[in-house]
Amino acid sequence: MNFDEPVIKIAIADDHELFRIGISKILQGYKGFDVILEVDHGESLLKAIEMSSQLPDVILLDIRMPVMDGFEAMEVLTKNFPSIKIIVLSVHDKARHIIRMIELGAHGYLLKNTHPEEVVESIKKVMEQDYYFNDKINSLLQKVIRYKGNNSIDKEIPVSITDREQEVLELICKEHTTNEIADILCLSARTIEGHRKNLVNKLGVRNVAGLVVYAIKQELVSI
Repeated sequence: MNFDEPVIKIAIADDHELFRIGISKILQGYKGFDVILEVDHGESLLKAIEMSSQLPDVILLDIRMPVMDGFEAMEVLTKNFPSIKIIVLSVHDKARHIIRMIELGAHGYLLKNTHPEEVVESIKKVMEQDYYFNDKINSLLQKVIRYKGNNSIDKEIPVSITDREQEVLELICKEHTTNEIADILCLSARTIEGHRKNLVNKLGVRNVAGLVVYAIKQELVSI
């Protein structure tokens, strides 16, 4: 590994040992990745992070685990360690699971039948643009528009989005990075970051992934 290049520190929380070891070995084989934690449930993950001298940049988090599942772990992680990016890696492909995890603060959601190369890509993407959804998840998220069982997603929020914020939101949903959006709109990256933070605050979501889901739900954009 070239130590002159930034290293993405990764933690994996999954109770299936064979899967956990396998994905760890795959990621360790990629330049710029370092798996620093491997645990079998959410409680172990939280304790390991608290005791560690370094925080992971990205966590690959399963949902169904003993002792403390992914939902419970996510609530604590987003509250106590907001800088950590979290990608859910699960067998669950129901819209309600995806929506709930994104509401809680997930930056991405992948199914366990995802190719290893895409797991690698998702880690890079959440570090670059704060979220990652592939075509499969985007397709499932379209169901959110018709989904009526989640009050917090369905609830209309009385906010006014400016034309500039709408432009920024559309470009975010098209997976452009902050710097790319700045170039497209001929603005500074700092200004784009300001618009992004304003959108997160206005729409009452936790992060960019939440922005994307909200935008789809309210039909502000089409993916």
